[in-house]
Formats: sequence, C-alpha cells, structure tokens
Amino acid sequence: MRLPASFRRNLRLMRIAHILATHGMAALAVRLRLFYPYVWVVQLLRGDELPKDLGAQIRLALEKLGPTFIKFGQMLSTRVDLLPIDVALELKKLQDDVPPEPFARVRRVIERSFKQPLTGEGGLFAEFHEIPVAAASIAQVHFAELRDGRQVAVKVRRDHISRTIESDLAILRLLAALFDRYFPEYRRLKAPQVIEEFATSIRGELNLRAEAAHASRFAENLVDVEGVRVPEVLWDYTHTEVLTTERIIGVPIDEKARLEAAGHDCMKLCERVATLFFHTVFIDGYFHADMHPGNIFVDESGEIVLIDFGIVGRLDMKTRRYLAGMLLAFLKEDYHRSAQVHLDAGFVPADTDLSAFEDALREIAVPIFNRPLGEISIAELLLSMFAVTERFKMETQPQLLLLQKTMVVIEGVARELADQANIWILAKPLISNWVSRHMGPAGKAEAVSEELRSQLLGWMQLPQKFERTLSRLEAEGGPLAPEPSRMQLLLGVALMTGGSAWLAWLAARDLTGATMLAAAVILGTGLLLTLSGS
Repeated sequence: MRLPASFRRNLRLMRIAHILATHGMAALAVRLRLFYPYVWVVQLLRGDELPKDLGAQIRLALEKLGPTFIKFGQMLSTRVDLLPIDVALELKKLQDDVPPEPFARVRRVIERSFKQPLTGEGGLFAEFHEIPVAAASIAQVHFAELRDGRQVAVKVRRDHISRTIESDLAILRLLAALFDRYFPEYRRLKAPQVIEEFATSIRGELNLRAEAAHASRFAENLVDVEGVRVPEVLWDYTHTEVLTTERIIGVPIDEKARLEAAGHDCMKLCERVATLFFHTVFIDGYFHADMHPGNIFVDESGEIVLIDFGIVGRLDMKTRRYLAGMLLAFLKEDYHRSAQVHLDAGFVPADTDLSAFEDALREIAVPIFNRPLGEISIAELLLSMFAVTERFKMETQPQLLLLQKTMVVIEGVARELADQANIWILAKPLISNWVSRHMGPAGKAEAVSEELRSQLLGWMQLPQKFERTLSRLEAEGGPLAPEPSRMQLLLGVALMTGGSAWLAWLAARDLTGATMLAAAVILGTGLLLTLSGS
C-alpha cells in the first residue's frame, strides 16, 4: 500500500529536520519551523562531536539526504556568489556514488523502452553483463555485445528515478520558500530561483537521448582536433532511458603510472588536454561541464576519449571575448587591462571606480601568480574574483560559474599528468591567436556587423509584431487607435528602432559628425510620431 503524498512529504521533512539538528544546524531547522520542538530535544540529547567548520557539516548532511540533495550540493559548489568560498570548496568533495540498481530493474527499463527481450531469441543484445561497471544516482553503465558482435556500453536510467527527483524537488521548493520567508535578510540569494535553475539542470540529465545528442555534437566539433575523440552513439539502441555507445577500452587519465607503463607521453597528453579545453570553450563555445577524470580516458593509440555528456556548458561570443581578454590580461599581469575588460563587457556597472576594481583584482591575483608555475590556478583566480562580485555589484554569470567548476577539474588533471606544467601557459599561444582573430580590427568589425545584423533583423520584424499585438487587442475588444493613428504609430516605432540601431553601429565604430546627426534626427522623428500616434 502506497502512503498518501502529503504524509510521505511530512516524513521526509522530519528526516531533514533530524539531519539538520544532528549536523550542527538545529538553529536553521528551528528558524525554518521544521518540527522545532523535536529539533530542540534532539539537539539537547546529542553527545557526539561534529566537525567544527560549517562546510563539512553541510556536506555530511547532504550526503545523508540522498542523491538529489548531493547533486544540489554539487551545483551549489559552483555558486561562490551565494556561498562563502570555504563552504563552496567543501561541497566540491561531494561524491555521486550510490549502490547499483538490482539487475531485474535494469532489465525492466530496457525491455520497456524497446518493447523486446533484453537477450535470447529476438533479444536486443547477444550478451548483457549483469554487474555494472559504474553506478551513479541517475543511471548506471553495463557492458554488452550486440547481435553483430560489436562491444558496447549501455547507460540505463534508474527505474522511477524521475518520480524520486520530482518528489525531492517539491521538498526543495518548499524549503526555499520557507528560507525566503523566515530569512528575509538573505532574500538577495534568490533561493526559489536557485532551485528552479537546479530543477532545469537535473531534468536535463534525466533525458539520455538528449545526452546522446550532446555526444554527437561534440564528435562533430572535435573532428579536426588531433588526438581527441568521442565514442560513437548507436541511435538504434538509444532511448530516453537508455543510451548505447561503442565500448571504450582505455586508462583513466589520472592514473599516471598506468599511462607511463603503457608507453604514453604524459606531457603530450597534458598539451592535448589544454588544446581540448581551449577548443571547446573558445572555438565552439560548447564545453563538457563534468570533466572529472572518470570521464576522460586514454585509449591504446594515445587518443583522449571523452564520455558522459549529461551536463554541457554554453558560451556566447560576447562571453568568450570577455573570457579571452580577461585571461590574457591576467597572464600578462596587466590588472588595469583586466579591470577594463570587465567594464567593457558590461559585467560591472559603468560607474564602477576602475582604479578600486583594479586594486581588488591585483589583491586576489598577485598571491596566485607569485607561486611556482605548476601551482598557478586560473580556476582559483576566478573563484576569488566571483567572491568580490557583491562589493562591485558585478553581475552573476551562471555560465562562468559552470566553467570555473570545469577549470578546477582540468587543472587537477593537468597537474596529475605533468606537475611542472601549467595548462594556461600551454594554452597561452592559442588564446593569443584567438584574441588576435576575434578581438583585433577584423574581429571588432565582425562583432559590429553581428550587432548591426541583429538590430536590423529586430527592426524589420517589429512592425509585424506590433501589428499582431494590435490585432489581438482588437479581437479581444480592447480600445484601439483609429487606423491612420495606428499606421503613424507603426512608422514611429520603426523609425525609432532604425535610428537606435544606426546610432549603436556608429558609436561602436567611433564615428561622429553628419551621419550621427542624421541617425539622431531619424530617432527623434520616430519618437515624435510615436507620441503623437499613441
């Protein structure tokens, strides 16, 4: 018999209150009104000691609350705009490691997805290994053999994991609402929005067909990158709950002794990792956001093989230009230029005291760059930089927070391969060339062209959008202007948009004089027509 949903939710909330109380956070549970008489009693009767630091207490609590909360903690570990750095670093230790699903359930998921037996006569596979080679909270991986003899790896989503995650997301939403209500001084953290971001991310991981699409795109993007590849996706054996790829035989990239014993050049592998990271971030703007060593292998030929594309990051060209300019400025130790890059990108307000911001960047960067070459960490630099966001009202950039998490892992991988090398020094020539191409005169002209094209496209579409809006209002019986006024209004809006686009283009190219005056006249005429027609 299945218990009512409300009863199950209250039991789960009581467990959360108990775990908070037994991990040094009784005050938090009480303030959230989570069974606080019970919490007081539990706290009073506790006798064992807890870790002294808050980060360790939160990590242990999340580990006890289960897979959804572990993944939530992993996401929070990137949010140094929300958490103290020491807590964020502690949460990076969270491991998504759970017991494997019973094989009967694995079989049920596959047979339900493909409507045929797993093995045997008319079966999907010639052979399927019952013991998984890897198990995580959302899915686990089994080796198998197709009927044509090909060796494959089959990732199978846990049965009913979607229902479990939705139930936990409902609990997290409730906790976020309570946090917003009873901690008004922390409303700037936007707890409900953070939960919604997490919900979008974890739901994306549930769709293994989407992961297959990510893998396919990476394979296309990396086809010209020497020494790097992605396993082939077998689409006929892939479903929302099942992902089948070619089986990879290789050595995890962090096992240096095995790599050297197999005759691989670890310094060359380190250079390939630098090239891989640079290419996906700057050239493609589409990077693997879960590049821990367990997802990077080296095969017999020495090629780097990426797996597990459940989480990806995307960077638009504006963000890539900012990132390249910022990295190059830091690598040259030009802190004034780095501050200017932030201002030009619009990541800090236009009225920011540039000198004070430069001093803040110098304060966090100099200690890092004074270390030996192999210990210089751009990921740590970004982490510290995000910590000054509140002081300078720097806008939070979620895509950069995800990138910073990936940087930490990549730097660790590079140090394992070659402890005296630095991935950023290896990538510096690549970054310099990219900056020359995309941020030099030709790149600026291209950026202006892209902006102008976007503005003009919006201008061309505006009259149709405006006409549709008026038509909808008319159909709903709303008050409308007479037909001549409507056309005047449309013309005014079009002239305003066109004049604004022209002014933006002229300003981007530092052009002044008669052309700028003409653009201003068009803008002003449009404004007058709009006001008189409304």
